[in-house]
Amino acid sequence: MNKGKIAIIGAGVSGAMSARLLQQAGYSVQVFEKAAEPGGRASSWRDPERGLVLDSGAAFFTSFYARLLKLLPELGLEGGVHRLSRQIDFVSPEWIARFNATSLWSSAWSSMRLPTLGWRDKLRLAIYLAKINAQRKHLDWVSPESLRQLDDRSVADDACQQVGERAYHSFIRQTIEPFWFLPSEQVSRAMFIGMMSNSAGAGFYSFPEGIDQLSRALLSGVPSYFGAEVQTLQDNTGSTTVAWRDADGAHEEIFDAVICATTASVAAALCKDLPASRFCQGQRKFLESQRYCANLHVAYLIDRDEPHPVSMAVPAGPGKRDIVAVGLCGERYPALRAEGKEIISLYFSSEASQEYADQPEATIYTDAWARAVKFYPSLPVHATPLHLAMREEAIPEFGVGRYGEIVEFRKLQKPGLAFAGDYLNGACIEGALASAEQAVASVRASF
Repeated sequence: MNKGKIAIIGAGVSGAMSARLLQQAGYSVQVFEKAAEPGGRASSWRDPERGLVLDSGAAFFTSFYARLLKLLPELGLEGGVHRLSRQIDFVSPEWIARFNATSLWSSAWSSMRLPTLGWRDKLRLAIYLAKINAQRKHLDWVSPESLRQLDDRSVADDACQQVGERAYHSFIRQTIEPFWFLPSEQVSRAMFIGMMSNSAGAGFYSFPEGIDQLSRALLSGVPSYFGAEVQTLQDNTGSTTVAWRDADGAHEEIFDAVICATTASVAAALCKDLPASRFCQGQRKFLESQRYCANLHVAYLIDRDEPHPVSMAVPAGPGKRDIVAVGLCGERYPALRAEGKEIISLYFSSEASQEYADQPEATIYTDAWARAVKFYPSLPVHATPLHLAMREEAIPEFGVGRYGEIVEFRKLQKPGLAFAGDYLNGACIEGALASAEQAVASVRASF
C-alpha cells in the first residue's frame, strides 16, 4: 500500500539513499536532479577513448564506513572495490619522510621516525593519539549529538596544546588538510577526533569504475528526473508544490513531503517562499551560514617506467599550503601502468583554488604542474593535461561550534520537510548516508 508521495531534491548520495529507504518502506518517491547524471558532489569523469574514470569529489571510503559496507553486497558492488595503498610521503622544503599507514603498528612506527621530532615530542604524540583511539567505542563519528561534547576548539588549538607545534606541523596537519582542503585552524577538533579514533589501521578503498556507481545503484528502480531543476517549493495547505523546469518547460506537482538533499545554500533558496510554520527563520539562518571550501583538482598523464612506491605526497612543516595533496594514481589503473603511463592528481587548498577561479584552463594546467614539480621534485618536468575540475562548494566546513548548531537545527524541522546532506553529519560518504537515515526518519514521523 502506498503510504505517501515524497519528492527528493538531489540525486547525490544522501538523496539517492533517502529515495531507496523510502521506496523500501512503501512510499511513492520521485527524485529531481538538475544534472544529467546522478552522483552530485560524488560524481565521476569518464574518458571513453582511454577507458579512464576519475573521481573529482569523494574518491575513497574506509573500512569504518559501517553503513556503506553494509550496502555494498545489497547493491552488488562488493566485488568492484580496490584497496588503496597507504604509503605516503610527507614533504617539507628540508626533508621527505615515508609514512606507512597500512596498519596500526606501521602507523605508530612511522610517526616515531618523523625526522623533526625529538623523543619527548614523539612520546607526547603517541599518548595523544592513543587517547584519541581509546574514544572509538564511545563516539559515533558521524553523529553531531555524540561529537558535540568535543566541539569546543579547533584542531590547531587542541594539537598545539597537547603535543606542541613541532608535532602539529610534522604530523597532525597531514591528517586533516589533504582531505578537507582547509587549514586546521578552521576545523573543529570534534571532526578530527571522531575520524582519527577510527583511522588507525583502517583500510582505504576506491571504486575503479567511479564513485558515482553508488548513487546509480541506490537509485535503481527509483523514478528519477534528470535535467530537472527544482526552482521553488510552495506551501499547499500542509502539502508542498514542487516547481521545476526541464527541457520541456516548466512543471508543478504536489507532494505530501519533501527531502532537500542538496547543498545548504540550494536548500535555503528553495525553501525561501515557504511560510514560517513550515520553514522558520532559525532554519534559514543555519542553512545560509553553512560554509563550504572550494577545491581545484587537476589531473595529468605522465610517462613512468616504474610504479611510484607511494600513493600520495602531502606537504609537511609550518607555513601556508597551496597544494594540499599529490595523488599518484598508478595502482588504480593497471592498464595504464602496463603502457608506462600514470595519472597524477593535484589537489589545491580552498584559498589557492579560489585564486585560480577565473584563469584560463591552459594557464591553470601550466602553472599547477610547475608548482607540483617544485613541491615534489620526483615528478617529471613534462606532463600531459588530462582533466580539470573546479568545485566551488567541494566540502562543508565543520568549524568550532558547528556540531551544536546542527543539533539545534534538527530540533526546528517541521513535519513534511526534511534536509539531508553531508553538512549535517560529516564531510564524507558515510556522513551523507547517515543524514539520509535521519531525514527519512523525520519524514516517516510526519505520517
